[in-house]
Amino acid sequence: MTVREAREADLKAICQLSNEINEIHHSQMPHDFSKPDGSNRDEPYWLGFMSMDGSAVFVTEDNDVLTGAVAVSVSTSTPYPFLTSRPRGLVATIVVAESYRGSGLGRELMSAAETYAKEKGAEDIKLEVMAFNSDAIDFYRELGYRSFSFRLSKSLP
Repeated sequence: MTVREAREADLKAICQLSNEINEIHHSQMPHDFSKPDGSNRDEPYWLGFMSMDGSAVFVTEDNDVLTGAVAVSVSTSTPYPFLTSRPRGLVATIVVAESYRGSGLGRELMSAAETYAKEKGAEDIKLEVMAFNSDAIDFYRELGYRSFSFRLSKSLP
């Protein structure tokens, strides 16, 4: 198993992986997540992380088959004047192919993201996880992540 920085040639495979996780999100939160259509519609999203300064995409590969991906960025800017301006890492998206989940690839991808963030000067790293995704929450907690804030939602009549 190899972990490496993604290349543009990987985008189609990354989008296929992205469709897997998008299907799960859509099934649980159809009002918030659109149904994947099997296309590469997420390509601009992933390409943005591959091409922006302070951002990267890392992939795992098994015999030339992409098995996972993580998008990470580091930024010192904040739109809020009440927050300190310091380098912060952000894991924007992580996905591991369903057939590889539980194999340690997620840990390897998170390690790559954390190493990248630290090398870019980040003092910490954050991520957002949907409340329904208890397996992911447990996974992140095993890696040392703790609750930072709560984002609440309410449907309006």
